[in-house]
Parts: sequence; structure tokens; C-alpha cells
Amino acid sequence: MSLNFKNLNVASLDYNEIIQSLKEFLKSEPTLKDLDYDSEASAVNMLLNIMATTTAYNGIYAQMGYKESFLSTATMLSSIMGLASNSSVLIEAKKSASTTRNIIVYGTTLDAYTPFYATSTKGTDLVFFNTEDVSANTTATITLYGGTEVIQYGDWDFNSQSMTLPLEVDPNTITLTIVDTAGNLTQWEKVDKSNPAVTSTGNYFTVLNTVNGYLVTANLPESNSITTDYTVYCRAVISNGSDGNEATLDLTNNYAGFLTVTTPTGGYNTLSASVAKSKVNFEATSQHRCVTLNDFKNAIMVSSIISTTENNITVANADQPSTVKIYVNGATESQINQLMTYLGELAVAGTNLIYSQ
Repeated sequence: MSLNFKNLNVASLDYNEIIQSLKEFLKSEPTLKDLDYDSEASAVNMLLNIMATTTAYNGIYAQMGYKESFLSTATMLSSIMGLASNSSVLIEAKKSASTTRNIIVYGTTLDAYTPFYATSTKGTDLVFFNTEDVSANTTATITLYGGTEVIQYGDWDFNSQSMTLPLEVDPNTITLTIVDTAGNLTQWEKVDKSNPAVTSTGNYFTVLNTVNGYLVTANLPESNSITTDYTVYCRAVISNGSDGNEATLDLTNNYAGFLTVTTPTGGYNTLSASVAKSKVNFEATSQHRCVTLNDFKNAIMVSSIISTTENNITVANADQPSTVKIYVNGATESQINQLMTYLGELAVAGTNLIYSQ
């Protein structure tokens, strides 16, 4: 006699439903129907519970695996970060506050990762770091990143042309340095994998997400390969998250003085899964342009101008042609002005934006 497997409900995640389904299924087999399935003291009942437990665990693992394998259903940040790497989108799990300023460098070179001291809004001492060398007696535009310290990593895999850095670092601060046998240092250029810049030297790398860290790799079509003749290391700033937001930097240090002053912003301690998902949806599909209404919503979520949820954002077509209404519940006047300027630069030509509920 053939068994009717359609009556076997092994997809349920409810333990009692699994037990009942197994009982009914086994009782439909003539050679098994007379066993004592309902007595808790019977051996077959014990086996039934073992089978149900195994089925429940497998069901949970399967559901979790399928759910976390797709961006539309994933709920764990680690899953979304892994999926982001498939779309060449970099998600910062923890991000430092940063500020871009014009500086003047005095009589000696400003080395990368020079400390610039600051004070937080709580009165605590902080440090910001630059990531590029600036020649002596020059003016330049640099970005400073808040952090606790600078760490150097040297575990380069010459076979895969990569190394993995921990999620504690701010990926925007990662640099890759190559040292030849004569001790000469070359700092390679960091590029976006989705739009790599082809340089004359071919010395460039990119940073991607992995489940447990950031993948620093030179395994790109136009990049030079690094041989074992060289020493390779990465440096990066350990992020202090939101501590540096609105911090006040000292106007000078021993190497340089600021010609412009902007307030450090954009730091956060933990990236929510919803914001991470919005970032992948926006950057992977729209190439940093707002075309659809969902593009505008995703752009707001990833802007760092205002910390908000998807439920607090309203984006809709206005009555006028080619006009989009934007509204964020709880936004201040300053944030509204910043948002509209930011979105205006992302909108396609001919699209008008208004802030209206």
C-alpha cells in the first residue's frame, strides 16, 4: 500500500501539530495502525516525540535559512550585510562621526592617522584621525574620523588577494599599504567595486561586506596582483560610534590648522536592519538616483540626516505633474532643509520636490 505523503505536515513549526500529523500519517499504514501512539509510556510514543522534535528543529532551520537568504525577507543585520556584498554595496555596521575640512599644513608632512583632539558634547576627550598623507607647507581638504585608536592588520592572503577586518572598525578609514623588499611604501587607492576607477598604476582595492567582518580585497579585474615578495598591511580606525557627533575639535595641532570648520556628524553605534535593507535597495538598484517613490524613501532612511523609521516617512505624488511630496514625522526645520537639499541632488531632471504632509 502506498502512503499519502500529502497528509504529512512536516512544514509546520507548531510542535503539537507535528505530533498529530505524524500520528495520523503512521496510523494510515495498516501494519502500524495498532501501535499505542497515545500512551506517553509507550516506546512508540517516545520515538514519535523524538521524530517530532527533529522535524521541528529542521523546520525552524529551513525557515530561517530561506528567510535570511533573500533581502526582502531577511531580518538579521548579518544576513543583510552578506547579501549586500552580492550587490557590491558596502554597509557600515558601526560608523564614526566625521567632518571634512580645509587645512593648512605647516613645515612637516601631515602623516596619515595623525590624531586631532576634540571634546564631546558630554565634555569627554575624543580623538579624530585623517587617513591620507598631506605634504608640508600645503593646503588640502581632508576628512577626519572619530575613533578610539588606529589598528594595523597584517594577515594578508596572497591566494585570495584579501584579508578580513573586524566589524569594530569604520570601513571608511581602511587603507592598504604595500612594502617592497627595499622598504618603500605604496598606499593603494580604495575604489567602489561597482564603479572602480582604472588608474595608470592599477594599484587599487575595494572593501566589501562579509558576514563576520569587512573584506579588503585587491582581487579586481584591473588591479595589479600582490606577490609574496611584498609585505602587506591594512590600517583602520576603531569606531567610537555616535560619541563624536557634534564634537568640538581643537583648531590646531602640531602639524596643521583648520581653514574651515564643519561639525562632525553621521556617527552611530548600531545600524538597524531596516536602514541596512534600505541602503542595499537604494544603492544597488538606483545607482544613487531617486526615480521611484521607494527610492526617495530609501534615500531618506540612509541619509544620516535624521534617525527615523520607515513608518515615519511619507512619500507620494502631488497633484501637480512631476511633483513629489516628502514628509518625515518629527523632523526639525534644520533637518527638513538638509533633507530637501540632499534629495534635490538625487532627483532626476524635471522632478520637483515639496515638503508637505
